Amino acid sequence: MADAAQQLNIATYFIMSAPVGEVDEVVTDVKKLIEDPEVLNDAALTAILRDYNTEQMTTAPIPGGNGNLVISKFGEIAADEYLDPSSGVVYKFDHLTRTVGEATEKKQQLSDSVENLRSAVQKSLEAYLQALYKPNKVSLAVYGADDGSLTVALSAKNVNLSNFWTGSWRAVYNVSKDGQVKGAVKLGVHYFEEGNVQLHTNIEHKGKVDTSSPDSAASDLRKLIESFETSYQNSLEEMYVNMHTTTFKNMRRILPLNKVKFQWNSAAHSLAAEVTNK
Repeated sequence: MADAAQQLNIATYFIMSAPVGEVDEVVTDVKKLIEDPEVLNDAALTAILRDYNTEQMTTAPIPGGNGNLVISKFGEIAADEYLDPSSGVVYKFDHLTRTVGEATEKKQQLSDSVENLRSAVQKSLEAYLQALYKPNKVSLAVYGADDGSLTVALSAKNVNLSNFWTGSWRAVYNVSKDGQVKGAVKLGVHYFEEGNVQLHTNIEHKGKVDTSSPDSAASDLRKLIESFETSYQNSLEEMYVNMHTTTFKNMRRILPLNKVKFQWNSAAHSLAAEVTNK
């Protein structure tokens, strides 16, 4: 019998591995497996879900209809406080219910030059998301730093549990003061109708943008991200098209274990023939 520490480690593994949109179901099932309810109490569960929500870049509506709050390590002020970079306001966040609470008294104040750059990039990328992403499926946060660097966090989710599939697209782009860009995209897909198929992949990208003005930086960054993400999407589509002749073909046996091809003639397997042979 596993001790409390082992049970908690196992519970953490299962919860952190939950596909997007399915963590509540996983938590419910894991609680049934834990013998001692105190092992996975609210404090322990909140700590696990804090890691899960920041890793998945969970999003939640901001009270008052002011868009969505992206829960990421780039905007984490405290364990339950996260920055909305578009307004500079820090909000409370409940990791158990995934809801945004009241605004705190904390507020981010950037220099005019950094804020002008940050807001120009946000405006440009919002237009990009509106043009190429499904409505209400993606959230954006553009964080500015005092050294003039930016971090773009893009979190897209598409959950359809009634049709047995979920998907997430998480992209982070770091832009240094001199215009060097490092980007990374993590993709997760889960399909579970009469089976359990998951796809997890990630890719990294580098580039450079002109930071001589906020407008030029915003325009260049949009073009860079659009080119990179479009190319990545095209490579995924190509993989899906060819998968049946590559990946799945390698998974199938050419011959059964007895090395004899199966006889598809029904007469060869009739009960009458077997009785006669005996």
